[in-house]
Amino acid sequence: MFKKQRPIMVIVAILFIGVVTLFFINNNKSLSAPVFYVANAGDGTISEIDLQKNTPVNSIELNVEQLSHGIAISPDETVVYYGTGFSGKSLHALDVTTKEVINEIEFDEGIHGIDIHPSGKYLYVTLMGGLGEEGGVLAVIDTNTFEEAALITTDDGPAHVSVSANGSQIWVANVNGNSVSAVDAYTYQVLATIPVGEVPNEVALSPNLDYAFVANVRSNSVTVIDMVTFEVVTEIEAGEGVHGVTVSSDGKQVWTANNHSNDVSVIDIETFSLMTTIETGSYANHISFSPSGDLAFVTHREANNIVVISTKDFKILKELEIGKEPHEMTLKGMELRSDSNNMINLSNPWLENYTVEKEVYVEGVEVKAQLLSPFAEEDILFVVSNIESDPFQYFAVKIDMTTHSGDLTSVPFEEMVYLTNNEGDEVKVDQWIVISNDSHHPQFLALFDKTVDKLPIIKNEDTQLAIKFRSFLEIEDLVLWFNE
Repeated sequence: MFKKQRPIMVIVAILFIGVVTLFFINNNKSLSAPVFYVANAGDGTISEIDLQKNTPVNSIELNVEQLSHGIAISPDETVVYYGTGFSGKSLHALDVTTKEVINEIEFDEGIHGIDIHPSGKYLYVTLMGGLGEEGGVLAVIDTNTFEEAALITTDDGPAHVSVSANGSQIWVANVNGNSVSAVDAYTYQVLATIPVGEVPNEVALSPNLDYAFVANVRSNSVTVIDMVTFEVVTEIEAGEGVHGVTVSSDGKQVWTANNHSNDVSVIDIETFSLMTTIETGSYANHISFSPSGDLAFVTHREANNIVVISTKDFKILKELEIGKEPHEMTLKGMELRSDSNNMINLSNPWLENYTVEKEVYVEGVEVKAQLLSPFAEEDILFVVSNIESDPFQYFAVKIDMTTHSGDLTSVPFEEMVYLTNNEGDEVKVDQWIVISNDSHHPQFLALFDKTVDKLPIIKNEDTQLAIKFRSFLEIEDLVLWFNE
């Protein structure tokens, strides 16, 4: 009789194994995400999360007292960038394989937020004294040299920072100024500073490049801002203590992590209305999506854990214990990456404020100066074909001269050319390239640094920019304004 039942038992066993296998396959698929990292501000550690491992959390000890609230990862996922908060006041680059620090830079103020340009060439780090303190700046760090490229003043208490999907805009939440600032990533110009709710902690940018969403902690709300006009569209009530905010990869939903109500709000972008509320854990802090968009991850500052939520049915799938006071995750950078190069969708000085070309006839010489745009294909090809360095590091001006008598190549123009603004700041030529050495029709390419003592020469929307020739031939100065 046992032998007769054996085939049935084999079939049952096969079915059981199949069901179990299917369960694990589906479960692994539902929890599929790249390895990511969490900044634990309270104990100075980083949690390495790998959901495909049996022990998914690895604690990386950094031998520091605290970490900054922000964290970022390089596009190739080989380097993690973290700060040592308000005590250490330093930025570090950590090799994810060796777990060793490979670069470091110190500042005079504490580090709050960190984000990285999609190209991986620049880090954006907010420096501030703390909650309620005046001042603070946004530091731009060259990831190659690990040196400051620029220091940009936004508003009091710059906190978290976010980069647009195409890398053209940088947005900063000014927690003490009750405002957010939009910065042009190429010029370092503050395009706009917009009043929002009370204590704006973080700003999330739509991958569609249409809206910016601001988490207002004390107003319990999300401010929606048009990324082109910089006008406030609406303000949406969310949970209590809206602290973290992110946008889904399809640009259809906004999710917020709410400190005081210990939950997550899900908002429909089409209607700007609350879809649902998900109870999570104590002091919901920051939130990010997996790159595929099926999972949301929420850190909890008091519970010291991270929960994994299904974006399909809003259910919690998993809970992991991590370090103390966890804040941002490196998933933030991954969800904003895009192959889009369509800079025209967003505000840009070259497309709106600047006359591209100026010409003047003086002392028998026709002078033409063209401010080249890094967003125009013809301009950028001209620059790249004549220099070896990154063209986005400079302001590039093409200078053409024409005369019917005399030899213009004998005039030391390189020594007399400056880039200047309407406040009297001047930048000398960094690179002077002779394109054509024709004595009657010479052509030059002048490259200028974008800053004066690390401060942007184009400060805000009121800044005017010009090319100046000192002691040009027989006149004192020749100045050609690009946005008169």
